[in-house]
Amino acid sequence: MAASLLVELVLAGVAALAAPTATFAAVNPGDSEAAAPAAPVTRDTLTATIDGILAHKRLADATISVVVADVASGEVLYSRNPDTAVNPASNIKLVTTAAALSLLGPEHRYVTRLFADKGARKGDTIDGDLYLRGGGDPWLVTADLYELASDLHALGIRKINGGIVVDASAFDRDELPPAFDQKEEFAAYRAMSSAAAVNFNTFVVHVRPGAAGQAATAVVDPPLPSVKVRSAITTTGGRRNQVTVEREASDSGQSLVFGGTIGADASIAHYRYPVDDPTNHAGEVLQIVLRERGIKVRKKAITAGTAPAAGEPLATHASPPLSTICRGINKLSNNFMAEQVLKSLDLGDEPASFTDAIAKVKGHLEGLGIPREGLRLTNGSGLYDANTITASQLVKLLTATYNDFRISADFLASLPISGADGTMRRRLKDGPAERYVRAKTGTLNEASALSGYAGAIGRPPLAFSILIGDISRGKTALARQVQNEIAEAVAAVAAAGSGSSTRAEGTAAAAAAE
Repeated sequence: MAASLLVELVLAGVAALAAPTATFAAVNPGDSEAAAPAAPVTRDTLTATIDGILAHKRLADATISVVVADVASGEVLYSRNPDTAVNPASNIKLVTTAAALSLLGPEHRYVTRLFADKGARKGDTIDGDLYLRGGGDPWLVTADLYELASDLHALGIRKINGGIVVDASAFDRDELPPAFDQKEEFAAYRAMSSAAAVNFNTFVVHVRPGAAGQAATAVVDPPLPSVKVRSAITTTGGRRNQVTVEREASDSGQSLVFGGTIGADASIAHYRYPVDDPTNHAGEVLQIVLRERGIKVRKKAITAGTAPAAGEPLATHASPPLSTICRGINKLSNNFMAEQVLKSLDLGDEPASFTDAIAKVKGHLEGLGIPREGLRLTNGSGLYDANTITASQLVKLLTATYNDFRISADFLASLPISGADGTMRRRLKDGPAERYVRAKTGTLNEASALSGYAGAIGRPPLAFSILIGDISRGKTALARQVQNEIAEAVAAVAAAGSGSSTRAEGTAAAAAAE
């Protein structure tokens, strides 16, 4: 189960480019009025190159903030409106993960525990309630609860006479992250936060086509009692998928009606949706896995409560380290995980709150000497109109984080690799910058961002931030193309360094050193 929820996070090795010199790819004539440079991009020509890329009439009304800097010296190599605040979309996840790695440590793990009341365990029976205490784990999935159930089984427990009590008191009751109420989208990227969250506080519906002319089936995974699904999907010929979903009013739980059509030759379709009650959801999944593991559980209502301070600990699950979790956040741009990690910064004796967690992030930035002017932090994922930041602030963060030995390697490893994985897997592919850029993407209807590092073998990288705001949906592709071209130019400068070395020469030198 866990494997099906993970997207490959293994980092690919850096490959050498065959080209003898680092050159800047010609700008697509349809995307820019600027002439393609005739010579390789260098530090001396970087300003003219980026200015040329940005000289696009369709971006004339956009708000643009761009900075490129050397992480070793701090020298700014290029700036355009460096202190202009722009909505960074998911680039705010860079702030969240950098702060978390620094404040919690890359080795930090989130712990989920099962408890019973003291004295309630009698032979193979727990004569009372079973308590699930959440610790804010952003990556707790069904398989992890199954391991907890297996631990109970190994203790000889075969029956629970009471109910399931879910203890999510480590977080406050404000489950919807800040600004998530700006829209009512029924989408997994808008899932609620909870200290006892399972499967990213979402569930999956699998839609399987039947024979042409017959109804398709829709199945909830895991089979949650509180989620009712009705299929009115018709199977047609071919492979086309035009499935729709609507929410129905329900006195209890969630009720979904699937309609539209799906082709008989289409693959099984998978749709992920947010749960409306994270506490009940966690309890239901635990009930399911307990029964699957051979432990009888009464059909008693799942309740929210607090595990007894003097209770008997029965089983414990520790999450992957924060360094791995940050890879999921940045490579996959997972909003739920980002908000969980943000809120966890305030874990302590009192329930954690988003407000106090944001204050800790701001304190981290102040400690790095990053000014607050133009900075607006509302949530940790970047969803909706919640945050603003400048390219200068982001580059200062990238520079400081790269130079912090404690977290540098883990932060760098969390970023998508150009042309290889995550949200950068299709960008800068098959070009001179493939695998030489590690950057976080960000996209909203009105904003597009790309910030990270462009590197070379044997040299410190260059940090860059390209924030483009106030754009219409039709200009998102253009904004990405502009960002790609700037990133490629920065990568060319990183390859050339301060001298005349090329990527190929650097590769040869590295091989000789080995």
